[in-house]
Amino acid sequence: MKRTLSRRTFLDTTVKATAITAACALTGTPKASALTAPEAKDAVPNAGSRIVDIHTHFAANDPGYIDEFLRMSDQLNLTGCMLTPFENRKLVAEAAKQHPAQIVPFGYVDMDAPDVAKQVEEFHGLGYRGLGELEFVKKPYSDPSYFPVYELANRYNWVVLFHTGIVLRKKFQEPEDVASYRMRAIYLEEIARRFPKITVIGAHCGNPEYEWASEIARWNPNVFFDLSGSTLKKLSGRLSDVSKYFWWTNTDEGTETPNHDPSAFTKLVFGSDCSPKDVEKVVTQYQAMFDACGVSESARKLILGGTLAKILGIPD
Repeated sequence: MKRTLSRRTFLDTTVKATAITAACALTGTPKASALTAPEAKDAVPNAGSRIVDIHTHFAANDPGYIDEFLRMSDQLNLTGCMLTPFENRKLVAEAAKQHPAQIVPFGYVDMDAPDVAKQVEEFHGLGYRGLGELEFVKKPYSDPSYFPVYELANRYNWVVLFHTGIVLRKKFQEPEDVASYRMRAIYLEEIARRFPKITVIGAHCGNPEYEWASEIARWNPNVFFDLSGSTLKKLSGRLSDVSKYFWWTNTDEGTETPNHDPSAFTKLVFGSDCSPKDVEKVVTQYQAMFDACGVSESARKLILGGTLAKILGIPD
């Protein structure tokens, strides 16, 4: 599905200036645009080894996007799961072959397209490692009409990123067949159970249904969520509230976690959902949440990259 206005572009144009200023004020860090490569790495506190970003939208309308992304990747030691429209599949596949430590190709498909299964097969043939960000569906995610896509993803042992929760509105003067309820986090539970070889990741942690999202992740070892989007912005004054949803640290009230880490927060992964120049800001937001919630150093490393690096086979 070709988009005239991506979520990344929409958010960038509405919150960019305020968020950058706030993030820099929080940490005393200079703006990313002013940093040299060594300074940029130093400005990301306690990042550990490689960061893996599950939520990197390929900007098809920006001919310089790949180069911009690679510069940021070098600065922050980051690998991006590049969410790619079908029409751009070959370009990103080639970039991933040239830069395998920096770009992991993920394919975006319209789940309601009549040839969606064939598109998925072609993505697989090009070396893609997953799907995402699935969104704007005409039926709830767990509708049986979508099972052929999930069956393929299950066969391929893929990671699948789903938009969850509230979704932006792109058309204001004409009818639009879009509804956030079809993309609720609650539907991911059935997918995770029916297709256990899929690593299911929900973008935005179900915003605003964080409790449902976290509880589904708690009992399904193949389910994770990212905190991209508006969540860490709107919770900026009360980031400790995240621990109310990821509450079961050092208990037996959950299922298997990455590296058998006892922290409930290991059910989170890093996702930016922004332009390359703003990724460092999102890392800072995650770090502020870690500090507010007392997240252990081992869990921080898993969230920022360790979990996805192991799933995708990405070296440090």
